[in-house]
Amino acid sequence: MSPTRRNVLKSAAAITALSAGRLALGAQPEASAATESRPDKEGPWSGRHSGIVSMAMHVHASWSEGIASMQTHLDQATRTGIDVLWWTEHDFRMAEHGYPDVIHMNGPSEQVGGVAWSWAQQAVGTAATSAVVGDTSMASPGDAAIAGSVHLSARSEGLDLVSVGVKGSAANTVDQRSVYDQTIEIDVFPASVSQHSYLAVKLTTSWRPATHGRPAGEYTLTYVIDGTQDRERRLSGIDGIVHVPARQGRWNTVRLRPEEDMARFWPDIDCRDAAMFNLTLSAVSEMEQLAEGWFDLLRITRPPRKANAPLEMQAELMKGYAKRFPAVRQYQGLEVSLIKPTHFNWFGPEITMPTFADPRPIADPDPNAALAVVDMIHSTGGLASYNHPFGTAHPADLPPAKQDALRASVAASVLSDRAMGCDILEVGYPSRGGVDLDRHAQVWDVCSRNGLFLTGTGVSDDHSGQDWSGQQSNFVTWAHAESRELKHLLPALSAGNVFFGNPALFTGTIGLLVDGAAPMGSVTVSNALTRNVRVLLNRLPADSSVWVVRGTVDGAGPSAPEPGTTSSQIPSSDWSRGYVDIKIDTSTPRFVRVEVRSGTGDVLALSNPVWLLRDDPDGGIPKNRRVR
Repeated sequence: MSPTRRNVLKSAAAITALSAGRLALGAQPEASAATESRPDKEGPWSGRHSGIVSMAMHVHASWSEGIASMQTHLDQATRTGIDVLWWTEHDFRMAEHGYPDVIHMNGPSEQVGGVAWSWAQQAVGTAATSAVVGDTSMASPGDAAIAGSVHLSARSEGLDLVSVGVKGSAANTVDQRSVYDQTIEIDVFPASVSQHSYLAVKLTTSWRPATHGRPAGEYTLTYVIDGTQDRERRLSGIDGIVHVPARQGRWNTVRLRPEEDMARFWPDIDCRDAAMFNLTLSAVSEMEQLAEGWFDLLRITRPPRKANAPLEMQAELMKGYAKRFPAVRQYQGLEVSLIKPTHFNWFGPEITMPTFADPRPIADPDPNAALAVVDMIHSTGGLASYNHPFGTAHPADLPPAKQDALRASVAASVLSDRAMGCDILEVGYPSRGGVDLDRHAQVWDVCSRNGLFLTGTGVSDDHSGQDWSGQQSNFVTWAHAESRELKHLLPALSAGNVFFGNPALFTGTIGLLVDGAAPMGSVTVSNALTRNVRVLLNRLPADSSVWVVRGTVDGAGPSAPEPGTTSSQIPSSDWSRGYVDIKIDTSTPRFVRVEVRSGTGDVLALSNPVWLLRDDPDGGIPKNRRVR
């Protein structure tokens, strides 16, 4: 082996071995024996160096809003070669905290426990006549104290089917919820129904990958009320139809159990991993037959359960899916969401359901509540992530001047409250809140300039599970870690020994090593006037370049929320040895990180920084980052 090759391998080994820190770890859901193996994987993210663990760190499935299931995310993770998937469902959504459970249907909108519920008209096909009317003169006997119901009617213009109805929704999408152990009851008055004209309750449930000869898609359940008195079921691919007994000319209470019906239709899938994504009520007509009736008093309930029951069920699902998707290690995380100024992801060994200050599903504005959450996470040996600093929306990028103003405002806020004590900052969003990736990174640089040592990560915050490689927000995080065990991953995250980027376009690895001793993420102190930062990079795209970002650690404070960085370019041709040594002037304290950019200037991957200080900062150096 050549001396150059030997040096590269020694440096890479040092980067992993020197990942600082020891965290007290407890129990996570047990992995099956299958998850201990790491079989060869094909795909755009496969074949990396040993000692590199790829992680999807912000993922939502059927316990949160959106169409994804755990199954489809695990299918995507397997196809794309991801080593570790952290489930980060919203805490209050898993708990269904403050969710509407009794909707009186006495108008197009109503308040249920302080939450706004509304009905929007829906129509499919061409109707000769139709009506969607709130009827205050008609009410179910079970809801007589609150007069009103929804009157629906439809008659098709010809032979083709027409559907006229309403779709339910609630503020903050709290109408979307898991179907596990769910019961839906609704009172219905079929006035005119037949084989070709009926009332329908339709549930659209989570997306699943193609399986068992069925296409990928959202699985649906349609409950048909057509005057028949037997409960009949009919299946067509990913659409199940259940005929529900109900008599014409009178009020009936129909009781629906979606999880049980899904299990009968599709016994090969785990029906506990499904959400009710849409709920519609309709009058359906074909062959010019009149469909008419009333709906009232919608109830969505489940048996009483203890606070951690959803987490326990998630752990059961993880255990079952580990056998079907053995290449992906799963860990429970949690997105703690009813706090301000932002949501926190909880990564760690002892995930529990937080308590909620308000009975409604609204954020607690008291910053002490957010600080208490971080303290709770740290008390369990976990790490807290400061999520999507520019908010949760996905608008088009704002004009540059507005992005700059937002960047300065957000940077000042994060710096003022010291990121609420979090360990991690979500940086790797190509676009979020109308702000591009460069400005996300500049917020991070402002923190670094002020001695706020945050690990930057790349995330997707994916709620769909359909295209991990091709979607805009597809960043993942790679850790220099000995294994996929928590005892190795959490210290690497805590120490900042990670890099992140677009795995569809960057298939290399990044590492930093200061003076042969301090890995990426380290904070070192020396009175030397010049120090050496070895940048290790491989598999650079042919047209890419590496940018070295330097900044002064001068503690400028929130009144000067600017990154104050300079950048220099190193072409990809200079990396034939796998590393470049960079001499850094440390006559004043510095931080250094690197970016890989495409030929068109797009950021493909980013390292975490190293800090080269001359004295200990006022707040000290986190023990997981200090290397002497």
